[in-house]
Amino acid sequence: MAKSLHVYIVYNIRGLGDKNMFDLNEILNIYKASDVDSFIKKLTGYTLEEKNLNYNNISRYWKFLGNNSSNGSSINILKRGEKGIIERITNAIDAVIEKQKIKNNIVGASSASNIIKKAFPRYYDNFSNLSKGTHFKVQTFDAADQVILAANDATGTTKITFDVIDQGIGISGKNFPQTILSLNAGNKLSREKAYLIGAFGQGGSTSLPFTYATIIISKQNNHYYFTVIKEVELSDYKNSCYVYLTIDDEIPEANLEDQMDNESSYLTTFIKSESGTLVRMVETDISKEYRTNDIAKEHMLINYIDTNLFNIGLPVKIVDNRANFKDNTSNQNRYAHGTFARLQNSKYVKKDLSGTLKVEVNNQTYNIDYYIILPDDESKWGSASESKQIFQRLNVTEDPIIYTVNGQTITSESFNKFKNATGLNFLQYRLLIVINLDVLGMEKYKFFTSDRSRIRETDKTRGFLDEVFKAIKNIDELKEINRLISEKAVAHDVDNTITKEIGDRVKSKYNRLLKTGGLVSTSKSVSHVKPTIDEDYMHEIQELTILNDNNQYYKDQAINIYLKTGAQKHTNEDALIYMLINDTNNYSFSASYMNGRIRYTLDGGALKPGLHQIQFQYYKGNKLCLESNIASIKILENNTPSTESKEDKKILDLHIHQLEESELICDIVKNESDKKIDVYLCLNSDQMKAEIFGFSTSDEKINEIKAKIIEPICLFALFMDKAYDSIEKVEDKNKIILDFSKSILASNLIQY
Repeated sequence: MAKSLHVYIVYNIRGLGDKNMFDLNEILNIYKASDVDSFIKKLTGYTLEEKNLNYNNISRYWKFLGNNSSNGSSINILKRGEKGIIERITNAIDAVIEKQKIKNNIVGASSASNIIKKAFPRYYDNFSNLSKGTHFKVQTFDAADQVILAANDATGTTKITFDVIDQGIGISGKNFPQTILSLNAGNKLSREKAYLIGAFGQGGSTSLPFTYATIIISKQNNHYYFTVIKEVELSDYKNSCYVYLTIDDEIPEANLEDQMDNESSYLTTFIKSESGTLVRMVETDISKEYRTNDIAKEHMLINYIDTNLFNIGLPVKIVDNRANFKDNTSNQNRYAHGTFARLQNSKYVKKDLSGTLKVEVNNQTYNIDYYIILPDDESKWGSASESKQIFQRLNVTEDPIIYTVNGQTITSESFNKFKNATGLNFLQYRLLIVINLDVLGMEKYKFFTSDRSRIRETDKTRGFLDEVFKAIKNIDELKEINRLISEKAVAHDVDNTITKEIGDRVKSKYNRLLKTGGLVSTSKSVSHVKPTIDEDYMHEIQELTILNDNNQYYKDQAINIYLKTGAQKHTNEDALIYMLINDTNNYSFSASYMNGRIRYTLDGGALKPGLHQIQFQYYKGNKLCLESNIASIKILENNTPSTESKEDKKILDLHIHQLEESELICDIVKNESDKKIDVYLCLNSDQMKAEIFGFSTSDEKINEIKAKIIEPICLFALFMDKAYDSIEKVEDKNKIILDFSKSILASNLIQY
């Protein structure tokens, strides 16, 4: 029955090859999933949502994206839909740059700025003056409307239909498969294309999993070519895949009627442009905080775009065309210019405290910019919440260090790592360090792992971050700012005498623990805590990353190696993963499987003293699919020394400080060179009041409880050592302290 129906449909729509029958207005009015289904059914007789479809049923009108029936695995690599929007915007910017290069007869451009300078001189001059401090307002001038991101209503309120529009070079129908419909084609990786910013991107196709369907319309030589990309489940293929619409094996064309039905001004910009491309992402799933607010509002999607397109050289017009937001009259900056531009004219950036330092690593000099970002009111410098609000406008990652390549933010380094290396713990949300890797030339593409989550472990990168931290911690101005903020953050309404007495007791007990070996051994214990249950684990392994902090072991010491996979526990158990030590397969390990990662344990004595290179390889059948980064470890000649021989070295000075405001309930800052530990406690948080003290408890009773729980909390965090330090998420650290405090109270160890 189904087969005969299919034959009937093909017979009745054979004449659809006439390109003159498609109305551009009709396509531009597709905003919802139901609109997509109606349009597709009108053309082909089905919607791709039917059950038990096989490829023969759809092959007349649909082709596999990238000419690859297994394209789902290479497309489904992002975790957040807004990152896919960034990929589409970078493609749009590149299309504009490519067009202007040709239009202005520019030969041998080494960077996008060379082209932008000639193509849009007024915008370029304004931007340059901003960087020099001679001008304080960003204006679009001749670069206006070159790239547009617009948000439109979709079905309900949980999704948005986004348009990404450029006045770029445009694409002819015959070139769709080799360009915008290709996968991993490497169209931008040649030295001749070094000026394109998207060469380090993951591809616009990575946005597809977050949309119901994607419509692409491109204008070139007054022709409008279009297609629809959609995910489909086919009964003759194991996994879902992505297909695109063709008519008679060609990309179809659309005709523009004399009168446009759609009144959106930004669409008129596209229609009237000489050439360009519109990518419509129908019903896009992005993070809740971004989809429920005006996308051009501070702290919303515009800030996400600014952070990720840090210094891309062209403005991106932001239009919220949804009914709830399009009539907003607030004076928002409706263009994203990149965080670099915002840093130049932000009143919160303290230019006298910011600067540039040079770091030399492996005979390569890096210019590293750093910015001190503080509230206008100096009395609020100690406020973590006030500083965070300001910092998030400029850097939504909230991390203190970001890496940029071709103007894009590639990844970042956590504050936890920064704090432990520098001791500048009060600079969270107040310091931004920008490491521009363009100085490396073509080598910059080898600097990161394939998923761009971390620096590769190579001869060129080894020790890089350590040198950056060393340079940062020696800047006197930063040390002084850290001191000033600490003074403003410390609570002044507490009895410092009592706090000092408690601190002396903690110091005494902690040093006794060190001497007797009672402290949790950081070299033998778990250095990475188990992931929280709310992480999004995959059904397949898409990354292999060695996470170990420790790279030096005594010869009798057990070695724990943590391999991040991002996959579910059962997937990790079933995977064929080989451990290579010095390029040779090694089987003398035990493995523990968890959600997100695998722990490999080598017994003490398994490796001879000396340097060893460890790597993991993931195979499917006989095919190598993924390789991890290479981790170097050193096995020492001697056994683990006895604790008695280190007694004198383990005497540490320790101070406890109570803060008026902090995200962390308990923060430990160690200065190993000075043998000093500072413990910072914030016991006034709403979490503590809700879960420990109670909101109706009197101040007198709260202070009584505080005086009794400070000591065990400090000892608990100190006892955990690196197992506590390595927890990245604030909420995870706080939960541990809250749970510990509850257990103490519940077991009557503290009477109150």
